[in-house]
Amino acid sequence: MAHLHDSGYKYLFSHAELVQELLEAFAPPGVSELLDYTTLRLENGNYVTPAMKPRADDVVWSVELQGQRVYLYLLLEFQSTPDDAMPARMLQYVAALYDHLLRSKAVDIADGLPPVLPIVLYNGDARWRQSSEVYDLICAHPPVLKPFQPQLKFWLLDEAAFAAAELEDMHRVVAAIFCFEHTPDTAAARRAIRNLAEAIAQSPFKQRLDRVLAHWVKYRLKSRMPGLVTPDAEELTKGMHMLETNIDRWEAQAIAKGIQQGMQRGEALLLQRQLIRRFGELSAVQQARLAAATPAQLEIWGDRVLDAQSLDEVFGDTRH
Repeated sequence: MAHLHDSGYKYLFSHAELVQELLEAFAPPGVSELLDYTTLRLENGNYVTPAMKPRADDVVWSVELQGQRVYLYLLLEFQSTPDDAMPARMLQYVAALYDHLLRSKAVDIADGLPPVLPIVLYNGDARWRQSSEVYDLICAHPPVLKPFQPQLKFWLLDEAAFAAAELEDMHRVVAAIFCFEHTPDTAAARRAIRNLAEAIAQSPFKQRLDRVLAHWVKYRLKSRMPGLVTPDAEELTKGMHMLETNIDRWEAQAIAKGIQQGMQRGEALLLQRQLIRRFGELSAVQQARLAAATPAQLEIWGDRVLDAQSLDEVFGDTRH
């Protein structure tokens, strides 16, 4: 299955339970144990950057750390390839967040600006090997200028950097989500969904997350497997058996359809060679008609090849 960009991540990480899961399993070492997750608060992430571009696709949370409120800027990045300029982009987004907090009087500059933990959640297929520090983007300069250069580093979560077995061994909901996002085929997708259901069943937030993930999984499967019938169950753990059965049916139908289409393409190519041999090269329009022809049309045209005196006679009206 090809990787597809998924705006559903904003839906997922707008739930405090999944943000807590994300930080508990993947935050920088030493951070998670300092956070008071009961104070997680979803902040307004819809504001305009200095470049006058609205930022509506990212998620901003705040949480108390040792009595101090800090901000978590979660940048959801769905590019197919890593972005060399990401540190500069993140610097701009964090600056825009500070500007928003000051303008809205959510913070008082006299008390100091709150710390920010910038996180880039990247789910592209290519591994991210670019720097996460803005200072690394700045060209060589005299040491005397170093104190005046911007310093910012984001925490990178590159989903593809984790092996499927490693994610499964975590027994965490977010780890199972990452695993599901990078399944290469339907067999791996079924395994990942089972792993996700097992992680939900073990989660202290089971009742809440079961419904959230059921909605998201159905949404993702419909984009990956067009025509798949998903069960009506509102909880993933309760609809697992039916979902796996429907995936098996969808796969069988897809294989049968692929075989049929392959045979049809073969018939079209054979007919094309016969037509070229009798009448010479085909026009672009005639080639397009062959490519789009139904099995019935190919059969009629194939019969006409033997007796037709021209291509016009072959491609004449096929209605009976």
